[in-house]
Amino acid sequence: MKNINHSILIVALSLFVISSYAQSGGTYQITESVIAAGGQNSTGGSFSLDGTIGQSIAGNSLNGAPFAVTSGFWNFTPLAPTAAQVTVGGRVRTATGTGIRNVNVILSMPNGDTRFAVSNTFGYYRFNDVPVGNTYILNAASKRFTFSEPTIVRTIFEEISDIDFVANPF
Repeated sequence: MKNINHSILIVALSLFVISSYAQSGGTYQITESVIAAGGQNSTGGSFSLDGTIGQSIAGNSLNGAPFAVTSGFWNFTPLAPTAAQVTVGGRVRTATGTGIRNVNVILSMPNGDTRFAVSNTFGYYRFNDVPVGNTYILNAASKRFTFSEPTIVRTIFEEISDIDFVANPF
């Protein structure tokens, strides 16, 4: 029975030594880890530790080695705003639902720039790569048709495919 207990103890200690070696430097480098919540700060020599409870006692201070741990949690890198872009479109049609081709649709952007699209045979138009989070003005212009609502104002947060222009009946 003593031999079995000794064998279990030796295996357990071996596993402890192997795992602690890997986490204490060895051939591995830990770049992001969390040990516990809370906060303690300690400094000494070239060693500094800012962050969580337990980290300051997780090991001996490394004297003479350039070592610093900050926060104990994954360090937050502020997110830069993204220029997410979507497709915006719709259809130009008659009151009965028939698509109207060759209608100019103008997208006016907040900075004053304008973009143009022409409706296809089935009346569909679209603008690719439209930045989200802005308010846009869309206008429909045709030599053959007038529209009950020729100007539509929309704030774009996601892809839109239903900005429709409906022509007035003759």
